[in-house]
Amino acid sequence: MEHGPIKLGMVILMQPDLSKAVEFYKKLGMKQKFHLEGKWAEFDLGCIKFGLCPTEHVQDNIRTGLVFEVFEDLQALHKKLQAEGIVFVNEPVIAPHGVMVGVKDPGGNVFDLYQPTPEKFKEFVEKSKKEEVKK
Repeated sequence: MEHGPIKLGMVILMQPDLSKAVEFYKKLGMKQKFHLEGKWAEFDLGCIKFGLCPTEHVQDNIRTGLVFEVFEDLQALHKKLQAEGIVFVNEPVIAPHGVMVGVKDPGGNVFDLYQPTPEKFKEFVEKSKKEEVKK
């Protein structure tokens, strides 16, 4: 089956102390894109994004993650791939930053397919920053 391009878009590491990890990766010279205290941090490595997530978001002891970006309707692609026998670990999830769904490959490796919605994510980040200022 043919569909649009897919590219490796992000590598994610789970961290027990997000702030400490952010400082560590900044010391390594990585350019921090943003940091939502206690929730998420992201670095821009040029051709790929690098994210840090608190360990309370860990699923099934998965401590690293690969995210493949798709450039088409992920919900429609999910249905097509499911009909072809691709194994998914969940239904597509609609989040402020995009739509994602977990996939399991034949070797048991789990990764996400992700359709970004940058404009909605920008709104989400701005709202989160305003909430942080209120605290």
